[in-house]
Amino acid sequence: MSIAFVTALLIAAQATSGNYALAMLHPAVGGTAAYRIAGTSTATSAIPVPPPPIPQKVGAALGRVEELGPEITAQAAAVIDAASGVVLFGKRPYAVRPLASITKLVSALTVVRQRPQWDALVRVESGDVPADPVERHTVFAPGDRVTVGDLLTAALVRSDNVAVRALARSIAQEQHSDMFLAEMQSTVRALGLPSLRVADPAGLSPENRGTAVDAARLLRAAIREEEIAERLQMPRATITVQREKKKTPGVFSATVRIPIQSTNVLLRDGVSHAFDVRGGKTGYLDESGYNLALAVARDGREVIVVVFGSAGNEERFRDARVLADWTFKNFVWDSSR
Repeated sequence: MSIAFVTALLIAAQATSGNYALAMLHPAVGGTAAYRIAGTSTATSAIPVPPPPIPQKVGAALGRVEELGPEITAQAAAVIDAASGVVLFGKRPYAVRPLASITKLVSALTVVRQRPQWDALVRVESGDVPADPVERHTVFAPGDRVTVGDLLTAALVRSDNVAVRALARSIAQEQHSDMFLAEMQSTVRALGLPSLRVADPAGLSPENRGTAVDAARLLRAAIREEEIAERLQMPRATITVQREKKKTPGVFSATVRIPIQSTNVLLRDGVSHAFDVRGGKTGYLDESGYNLALAVARDGREVIVVVFGSAGNEERFRDARVLADWTFKNFVWDSSR
C-alpha cells in the first residue's frame, strides 16, 4: 500500500470533523518520518518516505501539537498549493456542498476547450433569461447581440447568468439543451474531480455540488487557461452590445457599451493586501451560503483558497484573506527542489 494512499486515508478519516493539518512528529532521518493528523493522539508507524517536493509546515517538529488553523465563519474550506495540488489546510474539506456560481468555472472551461470564435455574435434569446427575477442577474435583454468573448467576460467578471446560458446554447449549436451539460460533465471527468456534479451551466441549481478541495482544483485548472485567467483578474470591464429597438424587433439601435465590475471585491477594494490576487470566483445561493474560490500569490508561490458557506458577503472575503495569510505564514517552500 503506497504512502500517499495511507496518508489520504488518514486525512479522509478526519475530513468531516473540522480543521486538520498534516503534522510531522519526527524529523526525517535517512528518509524515515512519522506523521499524524492534528487533533489525534496517535501516529502512524515510522515509514520510509522520499523528501516531498511540497510546502512544509513551519515548526513541524518532534512532539509539536499542531494548531487547528485560523477561526473562519465558513462551513467548509480548503487551501491547496497551486503547483502541486497538495492540501495545506482544511475545514471539512471533503464535505460535498452546493457550488453556486463557482459552477461557472466548469462552464468557462467547457467553452474555452471548444475553441470558439471569440468575435462571433450570439443573439440572446428569451429562453436564456431565467423566469425568476432574482435569478436573472444580468445586463442583457432578449434580442441583444453580443460576441462570445464579451459573454464570457460578463459570465466570469459579473457572474452574469444570462451570459453563461447564452454561451451554453451557442456552443450546443441550438441542439438539445442537455448537450452542453454533457460537455460540462466530460470536462469534470477530464479534470479528475470526482465529487463535482453539475446540473446547469449558471450554477442556479443547488444540485451543482462538490467539495472545497475539488473546487480549489477546479480554479487551479481554470486559471491555466489564458482566456479565463485574464477575465478572472479584471476588476472592471466594458461589454459591447448591439441592442434591438423595443418597438421594432430585428432593427438595432446604436451599439451600447455597458460597464460591469467584478463580484470579487478583493480586485477593486483599493486595499493593499499581503498577497497578489490572481483571480477568483464568487457564488451564492440560499442553500450554499456565501462561497468564494480565490487564487493568490506571494513571493512567487501561489495557493488556491476556497470557502463554502461563509456567514455573509464581507465574511467570505475576510475568511479567504485570513486563510491566505495563515498559509503563507505557516508554510515554507524549499526552492532547492
